[in-house]
Amino acid sequence: MTGASGGTPELAAVVRAAASGSQLEATLREILSAAVRHVGATYGALGVLSCDGRRLDRFVVEGISEEIQQRIGRLPTGQGVLGLLVAEPVALRLDDLTRHPSFGGFPEGHPPMRSFLGVPVRVGEEVFGHLYLTEKLTGGGFTTADVEVAQALAGVAGLAIDNARLLERAERRRAWSQVGTDVSTALLSGDDPDQVLRSAADRVAALCGAEAAGVLVPVPGDDDALRVVAAVGPSGPEAEGVRIPLVGGLLHEAQRSGVPQLLADFALHLPDGYPPGFLGEVSVDYGPALLIPVGGQPARSTLAVVRRRDGGPFEPELLDLASAFAAQTTVALELVRSQQRERRLQVQADRDRIARDLHDHVVQRIFATALALDRIGRSLEAESPEVAARLAERVDELDGTIARIRTSIFELQHQDASPGGVRHRLAEVVRSVVDGHGVRPDLRVPGEVEDLPVELVPDVVAAVRELVTNVVRHADAARLTVTVTVTDGVRVRVTDDGRGLPSITVRSGLANLADRAERHGGRLTAHGGPSGTDVEWAVPLPG
Repeated sequence: MTGASGGTPELAAVVRAAASGSQLEATLREILSAAVRHVGATYGALGVLSCDGRRLDRFVVEGISEEIQQRIGRLPTGQGVLGLLVAEPVALRLDDLTRHPSFGGFPEGHPPMRSFLGVPVRVGEEVFGHLYLTEKLTGGGFTTADVEVAQALAGVAGLAIDNARLLERAERRRAWSQVGTDVSTALLSGDDPDQVLRSAADRVAALCGAEAAGVLVPVPGDDDALRVVAAVGPSGPEAEGVRIPLVGGLLHEAQRSGVPQLLADFALHLPDGYPPGFLGEVSVDYGPALLIPVGGQPARSTLAVVRRRDGGPFEPELLDLASAFAAQTTVALELVRSQQRERRLQVQADRDRIARDLHDHVVQRIFATALALDRIGRSLEAESPEVAARLAERVDELDGTIARIRTSIFELQHQDASPGGVRHRLAEVVRSVVDGHGVRPDLRVPGEVEDLPVELVPDVVAAVRELVTNVVRHADAARLTVTVTVTDGVRVRVTDDGRGLPSITVRSGLANLADRAERHGGRLTAHGGPSGTDVEWAVPLPG
């Protein structure tokens, strides 16, 4: 390699830069510049293949000004003569590339080129890209010595790309591990699992280069469907509460087995004739999907991240990263459930002990006292009827006290102590939505709400979330009131002191709630004016 003075120190510096694995773009430009000078070429380019090896996703050029590059427009993607090297990665030397059968012509503004030399950029058997050199300065074609120089520098470029990708994979593994650690820490710290998984979906989507993500959970009493309880992305608010049918395929397999799955096209896993709406938009705008089930077999929740159709498929290596994340999150969820179960058992044990003490000591002593007073009163009926009557009244009062204590004992033994009770979930939803928005909430939930049928709880929670979210986003309100009542049906009423109903362009969330209410035989009503809005979501109780 003696085509330029000082070549050996220059090449040594290039090799050191390639081995460091840092600043890949700058290293590739140095290698390309050295190749152009050492073989005496006018122009050079270095194309890096995508991870799947099917196309060029990076193209570094030398010898062409930025002005000419802008005039040419779109960079090559690996077609024509360049495609020959993609299909068969061997050295290609042409005296006049315009005469080759695969030549497809230059784009407008492209400088003329005839002599051509292309060699694969590889390490061992793995091909990372190609090095292209054109227009020999001395005229004529490139020599055998030029091929050897180009192959040597292409090997250096392969080393640089390989090291950079190793560093990229290590950083990606670290980022996934950090998300798993943060999710586990939040869950074990007592944060609401729905909010934790919502945040996890957002971060996982960013790690995967996806545009949207959602948290899917099984529908109680329906083994053939999942429901979106949290979603991020352009259609996030409208997606929450949507029911997704399980009709076999990889979606059902991921939910059943708890093993992450890659979907080439999300639309292929929707049943024929599925009604339009959010999922219809997903099937049109989005294709590739990654499903990450967590919480055991079958999964208790599934994170679904999707890319737009022009974004390309998810990389297969994401399955290993997703599996590690799912395993870590599943362990944390199991620990949380174990802690909750232990706390419930402890609380119930304390209540049982209090109930026994009340029954065995307090009630028995009151009963004994009432019995003694009753005997004394009976003995005084003949001598002092008035005293006997007053004693009888006190005995009745003691009997009433015993009845009230026994009612309390029953409540202690049967009250749900679970931190996941309906009232607690509603309070957490309202708090999480209004937090930091300057809206003062008032939540009114009577005791009967804890008797809400299990299959209606997700709908009620979703209705509260959507209605409160609408107020926060659109009403410009200072106060809002949420009232949830259970009588012959379930009623969720949200009122505010804002500026009235939003325009129809931002009411798709209300339309979604109306649709879900109708599926339960209920309805959504809304009244608004300049002094506030009153929205009620009501459905009858099952049966």
